[in-house]
Amino acid sequence: MSEAVKQLASALSDQPTNPLRNHQVQEYQSEAARLQSVVNAPPYVTGVDRGGAARQYKQVAKLLDEQAAKPLSGAKKDQVAKLAGEVLEEIKGAMLPSEEMRRNPAGAVGKFLRTENSPEVQAKIQHWKRAQLALEPGSNDPDLANVERFRPTMHMGGPGTFMAGAQIPGNFAMSAQAKENWPLGEPTINTAVAQVRKREQTQAQKDALVRARAARHAKKESA
Repeated sequence: MSEAVKQLASALSDQPTNPLRNHQVQEYQSEAARLQSVVNAPPYVTGVDRGGAARQYKQVAKLLDEQAAKPLSGAKKDQVAKLAGEVLEEIKGAMLPSEEMRRNPAGAVGKFLRTENSPEVQAKIQHWKRAQLALEPGSNDPDLANVERFRPTMHMGGPGTFMAGAQIPGNFAMSAQAKENWPLGEPTINTAVAQVRKREQTQAQKDALVRARAARHAKKESA
């Protein structure tokens, strides 16, 4: 375990192990408010179980107290943000490129098990997620603690990601420059085939000229 991970784990020691997401917190808070309104209902309101509502309210309140991320502020928030950034770089270094995850070339499964799916890297991911939820407990971003959005890619743009020998090799695609040089039909550049054809045409013209001269010479001699 790296020093950054140890420090981040220590800084998050008072945070829940698996914090509730913001939408879950909002749902439990709404339920707590509903139960509290039942408990505090006027005496003339009949047909409500105030005792049962009070017990459920205590359970929900306890869950929120134990499982909701505790907001950070000041120097500690800066420290957690800095350490989380360092840990994220370690996580990204262990993640397979999206092309390998999708196409599954030979050795990709074993590499995945040894790297990002290893207990060490999974622990880093868990600490990073806890840090994100503590840094922005009120965020409604569904991908706030989703490490997949940082998965690296092998190709930045371009026509395709063909992988020979992969389980899903994909389709070979031409780049924009290749399409310009080799459009449908005859290529527009001086290819090797074009050069051979040109030499053959030139030679054929020379041979035809020699035969024509020979024929005229033979005709003169026979006259």
